[in-house]
Order: sequence, then C-alpha cells, then structure tokens
Amino acid sequence: MPRSTRKTMVARSSNQVLGLVLTILGLAPIIVVLLNAWTSGISLLNLSALYEFLWSNPFYLGFGIGFELFYLVIVSTVIIISGLALLARRMRQIEEVTVVSDDLAVTLECTVCKHRWEEHFSQTQLQAMGFPQNRTISRRRCQECRKFTRPKIIGL
Repeated sequence: MPRSTRKTMVARSSNQVLGLVLTILGLAPIIVVLLNAWTSGISLLNLSALYEFLWSNPFYLGFGIGFELFYLVIVSTVIIISGLALLARRMRQIEEVTVVSDDLAVTLECTVCKHRWEEHFSQTQLQAMGFPQNRTISRRRCQECRKFTRPKIIGL
C-alpha cells in the first residue's frame, strides 16, 4: 500500500545576518560624520552648513588617498539600504512531498528472547540493507525484553 509523507521545511538564509551587519556598518560612518560636524560647531538642523561641511572636509584613507565626507555618507547610505533590503526579505517556506511506494510489512525476530514483531519498510530500503543476503537490520530495542539487538528478518 503506497503512503505519502509531507514535510514542511523552513529555509533560513544567512542573508539576515549579512543584512544586520551591513546596516550596522553603514550606520557607523554616518554617526561618526554627524558627531564630527556637531563637535565642529555646525548645527545639524542647518542643512546648508552641514552640506558645506561635508564637501569641504576630506577623509583620508592613507597613502595620500582621500575623498570628501559627502562620498562617505553616500556610500554608507547605499550600504544601509542594501542591508535593510536583506533584512526585509522573508524566509522561504519549502514544502517537500515524498511518496513512498511498495511499503512492505516485515516480520522481525529478537535474537535474545525470540520475540516477533512487524515493522514497515519500503522495498528500496530493504535492498539498501542488503536483503535477502543480509537478514539482520540495524539495532532496535525489543519491546519484550527491552534489550538492544540486531533483529533477524523472518518473513515479508
């Protein structure tokens, strides 16, 4: 008798962690620039003075390489937007349907107390275990004697 099992897996991506890191890395230079402007005596509400401050003060990386703070603010804004876009992405829900056919009832026998019980295996599962040459399966706990054993396959 064929049976089907349905599993729902939620795929979490590492994009959320990357989005959080990018957002924090984007906010840090903007906060530093605004604090530098505020300590220089420029009011943050006076946009023309702030704009002039961003264009007049260079930021040096080293080795004589420098650029205006305005470009640093633009790059930081792009990094923040990309980080927030990664954070806004939802987790995808993937539904996986597995159809198992040729389900067989197999009679097993405990090697300790000779108790018999039935379990269901698919035909491909039995072939993977080496049946019919290998008539023992992986360890199971016997329901009668409660010992772990490698039961023998008695019949199908």
